[in-house]
Amino acid sequence: MSAEKTLLAVSGGVDSMVMLDMYIKQGMAIGVAHCNFRLRGAESDAEQALVERVATKNNIPIYIRRFDTSCEAALAGESIQMAARRLRYAFFEEICTEQGYDKIAIAHHSDDSTETFFINLLRGTGLRGLTGISAVNGRVIRPLLGMSREQILEYAAENEVKYLLDSSNGSLKYLRNRLRHDIIPRLADSVPDFRRTMAQNLMRLEQAQNFIDNQIAEIRDEVISENIIDLGLIKSQGNYTFVIFELLRPYGFSPEVIEDLCRSTDSTGKQFYAAHWVATIDRGRVIMTERTRQLIEDELICETDERIEQVDVSRLMSLRTPANEALLCVDAAHFPLRVRRWQQGDWFVPLGLRGQKKVSDFLIDAKVSMPDKERQLVLMTGETIMWLIGRRIDDRFKVDEKSRRVIKIRL
Repeated sequence: MSAEKTLLAVSGGVDSMVMLDMYIKQGMAIGVAHCNFRLRGAESDAEQALVERVATKNNIPIYIRRFDTSCEAALAGESIQMAARRLRYAFFEEICTEQGYDKIAIAHHSDDSTETFFINLLRGTGLRGLTGISAVNGRVIRPLLGMSREQILEYAAENEVKYLLDSSNGSLKYLRNRLRHDIIPRLADSVPDFRRTMAQNLMRLEQAQNFIDNQIAEIRDEVISENIIDLGLIKSQGNYTFVIFELLRPYGFSPEVIEDLCRSTDSTGKQFYAAHWVATIDRGRVIMTERTRQLIEDELICETDERIEQVDVSRLMSLRTPANEALLCVDAAHFPLRVRRWQQGDWFVPLGLRGQKKVSDFLIDAKVSMPDKERQLVLMTGETIMWLIGRRIDDRFKVDEKSRRVIKIRL
């Protein structure tokens, strides 16, 4: 069995260069990944050169990517910091997939975790954000999390580890830097055993969060089916708002949106939006649907009847078709056939019912949810509905013993 391979994220700063030195001394199977975000001109290039030099000297595979981070952030509509994080981790995952690395090592230490606690406390992220930085998260590991910044600097001095200082780390315009250089040092001077106490608190908070995660997982299995959340079952659980928050969090909804949703659970039809999901209140349920491409407006699916031949319908009449298929008599159809969304005022003659019925009334009687109503499509011949797709064909286009031409459509 081959040894586990670890990809080290190395920026050129003291933390990651110390981590690299430790791995080299232990003789482990490693590679080095470096991101040049091109945000600090010559400094960024100097860091890249240092990392390349150390990796090459020790015969370590190195992977470098240069990003136009400012442009990427503008295109994505996000901050420079968020864009850099997204680009960095996507690059690391790409290397692991292509080069067969098992772990990604990040050089976060215990002071980083304390800073993260205070940042998230001030941002109001809830308990989850107060647990600091996890030592293990999937394939990401943080081997220096048990060390403080002071211990890392001592190691660097004792082992003559070369590193470069990031000038932006001294800027007090960033909250993390104000915490690092001003607020936390003053707390450490004022509170005995501050760092040890913080480490204990973070450990206890993480244990509490793990317990909550297990409870929420059990509730999720009970109240969610196919992305439909049963609000009635949640109300019986207690801590109603908190449970909904935890259930919706993986879908990417902000705390403000979730709070608004919790105040609107009786407003059937009301919708709430995240980047990739829509939550719709629907008669005591929250229905989650993905925000995919625009729904079909008017799509041609069958342009001509030239290939439709006369068939023996006796066998077809006995066939049972799945919901996404329809067998239709096209003797009276006009081509081309088109698919579009249903519209208010649409009507058809549902198979098996007498007389015409509005599509809106049919969907209400069938208790179709609001999101499914919005997505409902119809197959048209001219201005006539042939098939309420996935639900019922029009009686005028059913296959019977008089049918001469039949078309099978699958959508």
